[in-house]
Amino acid sequence: MAGFIDTCVIWVVGYRLDGRDRQWVRALPPSEEAPVRALLLEELDELYGDRAELDVLRHASDEERRAFLAGGQPFCPVAAPVSPGTR
Repeated sequence: MAGFIDTCVIWVVGYRLDGRDRQWVRALPPSEEAPVRALLLEELDELYGDRAELDVLRHASDEERRAFLAGGQPFCPVAAPVSPGTR
């Protein structure tokens, strides 16, 4: 597994779902941006239909990549932790 992940590109995928900002972090085989964009647009369409739109697609920063590879949650500026008592 480590050999595979070492060859991957970590992408930060920013999208809007029902008008709210959301973010994925995805590890994909090396590729140009256009095929990755097409793949993610198709995936968003399959999952959410017209409710979602791709907003930002970029390579993860070094900090985000380290957090992803360590199994932690990378910094996500659009998601806030749930506060106790808000569920």
